[in-house]
Amino acid sequence: MRWIGLQALVALGAFALSAPGVVRAQQMQPQPSPAAAPAQAGQPAWMTVDAPHKAVHFEIAMAQNGDNGTLNFNGYARGAMTITVPLGWHVTMHVTNAGSGAIPHSLEIITITENIPAQGVEPPAFGGAETVDLVDGMKVGQSDHVDFVANAAGKYWMFCGVPDHGIGGMWDYFVISNAATAPSVTIVKDKS
Repeated sequence: MRWIGLQALVALGAFALSAPGVVRAQQMQPQPSPAAAPAQAGQPAWMTVDAPHKAVHFEIAMAQNGDNGTLNFNGYARGAMTITVPLGWHVTMHVTNAGSGAIPHSLEIITITENIPAQGVEPPAFGGAETVDLVDGMKVGQSDHVDFVANAAGKYWMFCGVPDHGIGGMWDYFVISNAATAPSVTIVKDKS
């Protein structure tokens, strides 16, 4: 009698999984909320835009690969990447030391100066626009969040505050534009 009951449950389960609209648990994929959508075609997958709320989120991997001796953000250094955000938007970054070079790194948004600073500067250009351990850097595998409002138009550096990393080229551009209507990322292919 138990065997027949077990067979009936298995058959019922198989029917339920084959019925239209039923999805097996392992096949279910998280769906982005309608307000938050990946960047438009041609924009990186590591940027998520929430236009109705004027918010943008970036996944930033420091030392993502061996480019520029591992002193890079998402593989870019020496101004090869420019992130542009409309004025007044809320910016969040999940910043991780991916660790290709097995050395610490940090990130802060700073005002561009005539000379590249030897290390991180305080305060950053915006409150909340820096990772923990700015000068000592985060160890390989560590992450932190940067969270700020882009409330002053201008061109800034996205900069590693660990001594000599910025001088070594670990910087890219972060632009806050009063003309932009959506966030974007621009890459210069050959930054010689």
